[in-house]
Amino acid sequence: MTDTPTGAPASAPLPAATPEATQPGERSCPVCGAANPSGASFCEACGNDLNAPATPPPSGLPQASLLPQAAAPAGMPFGGASEAAADGQPGQQGQQAQGDGLSPDRDAASGATGATGATGATGAPVTSGVAGATDVPRANGSSPPAGAAVTVTAGAPADGLVAVATPQTAPAGEESPLDVGWTGPVASAAVDGGDAEDDTLCQACRLGHIVDGYCDHCGTPPPDPRFHVTDAAATWVGGVCDIGRRHTRNEDAMALRAAEPAGSRAVLVVCDGVSMATDSHIASLAAAQAARAVLDQPFPKGAGTPDAWASAAGRALTLAVHEANAAVSVTVADDVPNPPSCTFAAAVVEDGVIVAGNVGDSRVYWLPDADEEPAAQLGRDDSFAQEEMASGVPRVEAESGPHAHSITRWLGKDSPDDLTPHLTTLTPTSGWLMVCSDGLWNYCSEAEDLRTLLRESAARVGEEPAVLAQALVDFANEQGGRDNITVALARLAGQGSNDTHGAAEATAPNEGTPIDG
Repeated sequence: MTDTPTGAPASAPLPAATPEATQPGERSCPVCGAANPSGASFCEACGNDLNAPATPPPSGLPQASLLPQAAAPAGMPFGGASEAAADGQPGQQGQQAQGDGLSPDRDAASGATGATGATGATGAPVTSGVAGATDVPRANGSSPPAGAAVTVTAGAPADGLVAVATPQTAPAGEESPLDVGWTGPVASAAVDGGDAEDDTLCQACRLGHIVDGYCDHCGTPPPDPRFHVTDAAATWVGGVCDIGRRHTRNEDAMALRAAEPAGSRAVLVVCDGVSMATDSHIASLAAAQAARAVLDQPFPKGAGTPDAWASAAGRALTLAVHEANAAVSVTVADDVPNPPSCTFAAAVVEDGVIVAGNVGDSRVYWLPDADEEPAAQLGRDDSFAQEEMASGVPRVEAESGPHAHSITRWLGKDSPDDLTPHLTTLTPTSGWLMVCSDGLWNYCSEAEDLRTLLRESAARVGEEPAVLAQALVDFANEQGGRDNITVALARLAGQGSNDTHGAAEATAPNEGTPIDG
């Protein structure tokens, strides 16, 4: 169909406005016919420049209205489905398309091509009928009042103005997205969406641009890129790190690395900053990146057996903990009374063998596919709750008590002397390896329950790791999102026996004074 009234030929000119009866001292608007005071510069009804020479629109072009940008209706679609595709660029780490408003500086080409550039729902041209810049009031001191419409003719829109086509009649569901009352999207090629959105566009008001760290229109700073980070490290490894719903900053950090094909080699590191310490968001990121740098190096395989590699991986994980601790320590001066600190959890996969280690209460889980194989937490927490469970207190009671998140070991300048990680080696069958912060396991701690949650999520969203990790983050946010949430996943289709054994546990870690995580 076309964007003309039903039954009217595409080239039929629009009828002229009927002037209202005027009184002495009044003048009639040549566009809408409304009566205005004789000294008025703009029409009080439509905003037309009463002093400009009347220029009728060319035959065959429908009229259009120009709204000052600040008065554009919130959420009005401008470019249809093609613009949505241009604005929401998938796969950019830590970036999300936000808001439904209009950009203040859409490329003038989208308006300048009015008579020839855009197409309607069935491919027919959509004409904007926008006047030349010299004929249009601008969004400055010479503009009509905010919200006033100005009827103009073909040309380029003035600065600060957005073309909105005159409503046309069309069957429900087939309208152009430029029509008032639009009920659905059109084909992606139907309407010209213009150029991709400027990276400096403010995501809060979508009217201004970020200049010197703040929006020049509303004053809002840009969102912290750490508020939400997605990393699809490989086809079989991915993760999401999210701020949650209660905190004002994200103190979790995630560092991933993976190679193809699936199961060949991967590194997954998650660190959770201690909330009660100063600048722990800096500590967690420094620790995660330092640990990944160590674990990303190839390990000596000795005799070439899985046990030889696992032993080397265990030594590398221990080194990674100490390097991460050093990285945290250098982020703060010596005289800071409450220095930044964080937890540590990591797993290394090579040729289907897993070696995992942790310090604090961030966790590594193995969630096998087969029901007859138990799901398990790899390693154990360094926490007051863990000590209570070891003494016989039920998990639910221990993990919901007032000191449930008080940890007994951590990374940082004031960490305990012994930072030997709890190490576990696993030769798995098929299943999921998960490394996560307490922002997830707060709501689903038992390994078997977590396996059930993961299966239900995978049935709904599929098994792409980053997408599945996002589903688990969404679950935690739906439960309240009281903490930052990080989930890193690796999909393994191993041929192992699921044998698990601990390593490097001969020396019991020295327990430090518990601190709240």
